[in-house]
Amino acid sequence: MEKVILEDRELRLITPLTQDLARDLARGANDPYIRKMIGSHSFPYPYTEEDARFFIDMNRMDGRNPFAIDFAIFLIDSFAGIIGLKDINTTDRKAHVGYWIAKDFRNKGLATSALRLVIEYSRSRLELHRLYTGAFTDNPASIKVLTRCGFQVEGIARDYMIVDGQYRDMMNFALILQ
Repeated sequence: MEKVILEDRELRLITPLTQDLARDLARGANDPYIRKMIGSHSFPYPYTEEDARFFIDMNRMDGRNPFAIDFAIFLIDSFAGIIGLKDINTTDRKAHVGYWIAKDFRNKGLATSALRLVIEYSRSRLELHRLYTGAFTDNPASIKVLTRCGFQVEGIARDYMIVDGQYRDMMNFALILQ
């Protein structure tokens, strides 16, 4: 995949991910809060450098077409998190978006700024029509990011997933790209 850099003042998003990010990625992702808020059974905790290397090397291509694009988020020169598109569907022109921000970089507007960059990239470069995602109902920070970026609630999936032995409700969001 070609190298892409998206920028907004001191924020930079870079893809593809490279192995020199493994240590920083593992340090940022090794956070029980991120694991709880993502809720994915495939997101490990503790998160090791080996997990980061596996994520970096993960196949994101279907022939010549990407089905996933992950960007490293940098504030100035410091790694701050990950934002990505997955399940990219060029026929229906839609994709799932997801993100996480490392603990030391939260509450600085980085997720909102990064999401705005990915929205514009999705619209102008990928020519997508729809982005969608979910946020647990007890994740007000992510809900705030999504609504600030224009995503609308499409519904709530009750008892959507078991995380740490408890069922959690998921709010489904979408943004139609005009």
